Amino acid sequence: MSETTVVESGVSAPNAEKTNANPFAVGIGNLLTGSNPEKAIGDSIDRLVEYRKNWESTELSSANDVLYGILQHCYALNNTMQGSDNIAKSLKKGLANYIKTHEYKFSDSSPLITKIVKCVFGVDRRRVNAYSTAMKAAMAERVSVLDLPKYFREKGGVEEVRRSATSKGKSIAQKVELGRTVLDGEILAKVQSDSLNASFSNEQLEEGVVLLATREDDGSFAIRRVIQSGTAVKSALAACSSVGAEKEKAQKLADEAKAIEDERLAAQSKLKAA
Repeated sequence: MSETTVVESGVSAPNAEKTNANPFAVGIGNLLTGSNPEKAIGDSIDRLVEYRKNWESTELSSANDVLYGILQHCYALNNTMQGSDNIAKSLKKGLANYIKTHEYKFSDSSPLITKIVKCVFGVDRRRVNAYSTAMKAAMAERVSVLDLPKYFREKGGVEEVRRSATSKGKSIAQKVELGRTVLDGEILAKVQSDSLNASFSNEQLEEGVVLLATREDDGSFAIRRVIQSGTAVKSALAACSSVGAEKEKAQKLADEAKAIEDERLAAQSKLKAA
């Protein structure tokens, strides 16, 4: 089964086949443009559940491509619900209603992707953990929705991605150290106001502060709190560890390239001397 088939056999809107539209795009488009996004998210998950059951009963042994297609849709739902605009808020509210209706249980710290995967694949804890871990690894590598099936194939499958992600995890201290890179990086914006300065405490001087903000409908960011807690600052730095990891990887590659070049020049010098 080709990757194109996976995309086209996933969650689709009625009449998608007749109009030759991409059902994947139509399904996500309905979430964004439908008149009732709270209901739309439940309908989308129900269709994915039906699709998953069909896959399990008829194609489980040989259709990893179908699995990748289902996970691709879960990944897209997760991305669609990111942000704080009205549509994202409505979709997340709809997901919360769906979870309540089906009596699924989650902790406060459960990631959004884990909730979506559990709603689609049921209460098999091992499966939910494996799929959500694999997709969180894809998110960390900034894999696009369309490239997700290809990503899993090239990495050797979902289980291999999960295993690699869990075996090479870094400690919080290591992530904080990597995240410190952003403090010397690009400045996205500068803000200054008397209210912000009044909220800043000179007695709590960490290496940075966390500005808790929401994105408003007009595209602006509203800063709600200035947080100077050491724990919060370290958590924020740890969340930026991927930036430091990328720079660390680039530096390692540069060092390896330099070492190879040095060896080549040394060998060349020996040949000339001989």
